[in-house]
Amino acid sequence: MNTVQIQPVTIIDKTATQLSAYVIHYDLNAQNCILYWSLSDTEGASLYASNWSVPADVLSQWGTNDDVIMQALAASQNFIIVPDPVVPDVVTDPNV
Repeated sequence: MNTVQIQPVTIIDKTATQLSAYVIHYDLNAQNCILYWSLSDTEGASLYASNWSVPADVLSQWGTNDDVIMQALAASQNFIIVPDPVVPDVVTDPNV
């Protein structure tokens, strides 16, 4: 399962901050793929779930980078993925 952070979305009276998805059907010959996707809160509690038929143009771009599929899914549902924070490298001075 792939999970990305998204800008908060209100589902009834709860706030979803995570979008997760995994493949439930894939037919390479027919270029057909269906994802199960869900929204959850910061605690991981599921707030909403559905299925999404991946368009053929997205499948052709997919390859081995799952970011392609997550970005396409988020865009199709009008969610905005929040980039992972950049963690600076820690440089230590060997002379200290």
